[in-house]
Amino acid sequence: MHVQPQHADVAIIGAGIVGLSTAWALIEEGREVVLIDPGPPGGEASSGNAATLANYAVEPLARPSLLPTLPSLLFSPASPFHLRWRHLPRLTPWLLRFVGAARRSRTEHATRTLCHLLAPSLDDWLALHSSIQTDSEAAALHQRGALYFFRRTRNWQLARSDFEARQRLGVAQLYLNAQETAALEPALDGIAQGAILFPEACHFGDPLRLANGLAKQLERRGATFIPARAVSLERHAHGVSILTDAGDWHAEQVVVAAGAWSQPLARSAGDRIPLEVERGYHLEFSGAETLLSRPCCPAENAFYMTPLEGRLRIAGTVELGHPADPANHARLAYLRRHAEAMFGPLGAASHEWLGLRPSLPDSLPVIGPAAIPNVTYAFGHGHLGLTLAPTTGRLVAASLAGKAPHWLRHCHASRFAR
Repeated sequence: MHVQPQHADVAIIGAGIVGLSTAWALIEEGREVVLIDPGPPGGEASSGNAATLANYAVEPLARPSLLPTLPSLLFSPASPFHLRWRHLPRLTPWLLRFVGAARRSRTEHATRTLCHLLAPSLDDWLALHSSIQTDSEAAALHQRGALYFFRRTRNWQLARSDFEARQRLGVAQLYLNAQETAALEPALDGIAQGAILFPEACHFGDPLRLANGLAKQLERRGATFIPARAVSLERHAHGVSILTDAGDWHAEQVVVAAGAWSQPLARSAGDRIPLEVERGYHLEFSGAETLLSRPCCPAENAFYMTPLEGRLRIAGTVELGHPADPANHARLAYLRRHAEAMFGPLGAASHEWLGLRPSLPDSLPVIGPAAIPNVTYAFGHGHLGLTLAPTTGRLVAASLAGKAPHWLRHCHASRFAR
């Protein structure tokens, strides 16, 4: 029996924080929105992140200063980066693109684009949050800044050049000595030899509750959530056909915001995008949130410790492997070992998590048109998905209205065809 496809004005594939924020921006423009996702809103990487709005993160991961450290990153057991070597043949093309993106000219180009993206990100979040904060399910937004601290004095001193480079870009920051750092975070007294404070940064009390609150507000405003997995896209005479595991849809416009699961959909839309999946981890400890008052990152270990509602979340590290691999408990042990070296025994973790981040070699997301008409991309944000979600939604809405800023072309999928 042939089942007639269902119809949508705008179908957003993905109900993570980027998809939800994009839905909000489009509803604000008067569009009718359907969100297609097999899981609950915000249930993947959107719920397991460091909960930090990092509007200061203007440096791409691939940059010249990283190249000399690659051997230690790849081979040291103490590294925050881990590569599952059996997957090296599949990962090699992405790694080569990553090394290519570390050339100075390309790093400077990526930095300029990240500055464009991040400059309005806090204002965009404050505007969105003010619209949903009356919902009891929405998480609180704390404006206390974020602290990037150093356990070795020499590393703090060497960070001065990065500090000055960000200062030239207009990033709000303060260079703190050990005493000034301890005054902000007493638990770091005797641990941090210096720090950089990003005073404009914010963090959420609970990213999953935030996503749930936003989803409920969207439903009240007419958005429809479809529990289905989108499989492929096809050009259609009146828009785009979406094949899902629960029936087909026709949409006037499609936005692909499926995070780590976006690449096959982009391929069906005619674009080959070098998206790789970063496996990120976190541990949570109930009652330990009182240790810190803001997100704090030990620079030498590259993870974040964020006080959430009722618990401390320790989140981070980068692991390249295969999405289906089991959790690597050595990564969780890495987080615990370094946290307990600072704070002493933390007891049993109340929660352990492994999630998938969509990562592109140049550290820029894909925002803008696909190869086929009526499809727009909004994915590949790496570590900045939460930070850039409302900004991405606003840019998608502008793109569909033909009003995208000129610089956004640097985020288009066509950059990988060159």
